[in-house]
Amino acid sequence: MIEDYGFEKIADKKNGEYIFVKRLFPKKDKTYLPGEISKKFYPCFYDSREVSKFIVPIRPGYHSKLFTDYKRQTKLSEFMEEFIVEGNTIKKAYLCHSKTKGLKEGDILLFYRSNDVRELTSLGVVEKVYENVTEPNQIVSYVGKRSVYSRKEIEEMVNKPTKVILFKWHLHFENPLKYKNLLNYQILKGPPQAIIKISHDKYLKIKGEVKINDRYTFN
Repeated sequence: MIEDYGFEKIADKKNGEYIFVKRLFPKKDKTYLPGEISKKFYPCFYDSREVSKFIVPIRPGYHSKLFTDYKRQTKLSEFMEEFIVEGNTIKKAYLCHSKTKGLKEGDILLFYRSNDVRELTSLGVVEKVYENVTEPNQIVSYVGKRSVYSRKEIEEMVNKPTKVILFKWHLHFENPLKYKNLLNYQILKGPPQAIIKISHDKYLKIKGEVKINDRYTFN
């Protein structure tokens, strides 16, 4: 598990413990794939033109469960230590019926909370994508403990071929970008109903507006 966040074991201690180290910056003489950067140098990520960027709409109920720490009042059940485990993890899963193609490891996901606040809130990096899944057991095996969807919800979703996106959450935006500004900047033409691929230039505009710190990005 710890290796998934860039830690490497360098030694075994006599008492049975292990020594791990984490490199903070890439080696200058080595080339890394975008997905490797997200893994080895988390929470940093690669955001050059080589990776695609997508706006991902998500309804408020699922957004609150998937990103439990995002501007949300703590519920009584959480004071009673009944936490939504899946929402408190870095590795997450998103299920949808979007027909958008081309998502791959290392691509950037910009999550848009629809209906209520209507704003871009968070950024994730794709780890793996499964297309056209129609068996609930398959989805359960793919997502493990990542999913905020109940078994019943999964069974209902697979009535139509379902896309399963496994991703790593990297950050919430310091300055979430409102829908009206997404329209004004011509990033969107209307409310996103499915996953939308955007250009690198539009991503750069978003990056500046939501104040993503350059220390988190490699390009």
